[in-house]
Amino acid sequence: MTVWVILLITCAVATFSNAAVHNLVLKAREEKRMNHKSEEGTAETTWNLETCEGCKFVLSCYLYSKSCDDHLLTIFDGNSTFTHCGPRMIGSVWKNSIYNKMRVTIMTKGMTQGSMCHVAATKPYTNIQYEEIDSSEFGLGTGAKRQTSCKCGWANKSPGRIVGGKEALPNEYPFAVILKIKHDNLPLCGASIITPYHVLTASHCTYPFQTMALSVVVGEHDYNRPNENPFTKEIDVEKTIEHPKYEDRNLEYDIAIGLLKEKIIFNEAVGPVCLPNARTNLLGEYIKVMGWGRLISKGPSSTVLRKVHLRVIDLDICRSMYSYVETKNPYQICTWAPNRDSCQGDSGGPLVWRDPETNRFTQVAVVSFGRVCGSTDPAVNSDVSYFMDWIKKVIAETVPHEVCV
Repeated sequence: MTVWVILLITCAVATFSNAAVHNLVLKAREEKRMNHKSEEGTAETTWNLETCEGCKFVLSCYLYSKSCDDHLLTIFDGNSTFTHCGPRMIGSVWKNSIYNKMRVTIMTKGMTQGSMCHVAATKPYTNIQYEEIDSSEFGLGTGAKRQTSCKCGWANKSPGRIVGGKEALPNEYPFAVILKIKHDNLPLCGASIITPYHVLTASHCTYPFQTMALSVVVGEHDYNRPNENPFTKEIDVEKTIEHPKYEDRNLEYDIAIGLLKEKIIFNEAVGPVCLPNARTNLLGEYIKVMGWGRLISKGPSSTVLRKVHLRVIDLDICRSMYSYVETKNPYQICTWAPNRDSCQGDSGGPLVWRDPETNRFTQVAVVSFGRVCGSTDPAVNSDVSYFMDWIKKVIAETVPHEVCV
């Protein structure tokens, strides 16, 4: 259950003799209520908030400000100070702390009631152990306890050490593809091969472009050097099928399938990812995300396929950050790692896990959404295992083909 501290505040535009300072220490998910009013209509109140190591605060305030003279909201998130006031700012203000401390100050003048703020303390996660993983250990070698139903999820690697956040080798992940608007060189999103005629991606990547011609590029590494790779091929998308429950506003049920006009020819450099044959508890596991997305938030996209390792964390943590995340009947996976993340342009791409039973990469999620790339906020991804019945149904109703599990 998300824990809220509710602050009902009344204060003043300058430092007043009746200014109040409250030092508040919250346990993870602790719940408190605080109401503060000023009979004089002029006051200043500051809350110094602190929570457990590895926890964060999620703050939402509703601003009543008509001008910066009568109402001022100031938030220090642990790194920067943000000031909100004036008629253009009326409405909800959302801010997450960077670490486990936060300061909120409300000043009002001529108002007996100020902004209402909610502060949630998350479960601890920013202090979880994170190890650099040698990706050459994954998807190679022998020792599989079970054979997959068809060839899938292999990786093409050299014996050298490659760590998270680095450029992938050319055709290292044969199932990773680019989804783009036809005749446009830049990637729109990522996707993954699941049959010779189907790719898996996110609905928010396809839904806005239903009237536009889309294509996928298979066997790609550096899209600025199209003639470098003999395995690269662009294939038109015949149609996209979004999940019937997809909601564009909150990116609920954010998964889609692209049906291709032409068959993908599989070879060592191009082939399908394995799909899960059952729901698996991945909490605490390292999973890999890959794509051609931005290297930093609002920065340039990578022209080459890049990869990074993330850890699966408690979905309740994502729920505390994003209220529309479903935890009762979960269909999403929450991921985080320090200074690592998927970013714009990686959406729709695969998150894969080396299944110890098969020693192959299984796609466990599709990149869906987050806030600022590489921040201390976690990311939300669509859980592929939840959607397996729907995936098989779409394939059977379009071009029937076996999926590899």
